[in-house]
Amino acid sequence: MDGGPGTFSDFFNIDPDPSQRITYLYYIILALALLTNWVTLRLRKQPLGRAWEALREDEIACRSLGINLRNTKLTAFAIGAMFGGFAGCFFSTREGFISPDSFTFIESATVLAIVVLGGAGSQLGVVLAAIVMIGVPAELQSLQIYRMLIFGIALVVIMVVRPRGFISTRRPTVSLGKAKIIGAELISEGRG
Repeated sequence: MDGGPGTFSDFFNIDPDPSQRITYLYYIILALALLTNWVTLRLRKQPLGRAWEALREDEIACRSLGINLRNTKLTAFAIGAMFGGFAGCFFSTREGFISPDSFTFIESATVLAIVVLGGAGSQLGVVLAAIVMIGVPAELQSLQIYRMLIFGIALVVIMVVRPRGFISTRRPTVSLGKAKIIGAELISEGRG
């Protein structure tokens, strides 16, 4: 960060300081995380998000409802790739240089463990699992040798005790709960 012409510090007329780099990156990743959260919450309520939920639950029923499976899957892949690209841009900016050696098995295992432990479809659960999976090993540096063993045990325990993850209260966007209650009341009153 030299503060030359065309840089962030030159544009905002700030004296460059290498310690500020971490602060800038923190705010950028916070903004990206909030943007991702906002977009996914908005998409979930749109017809496309409902089609994704239907596709996840039952592909045959989805086809019988007239949903184009190919386009729905491609849209999910493209939007996921877009957010993956955001994360990749941030990662390369933070690292300064990336190569295939930058991505080891432990990073892949950590991401998988975060999603499984947090619960797929639960944004709060994934955030809590990320705090646990990244924060706990950082605090227990003496147990780095047993990190993969701890990951495996945690995954097995969660899959047995809570198969849907830490927070698994995620319900489909469209729920028929009230219709079932009304139907049960009509039957109990003898009108159904």
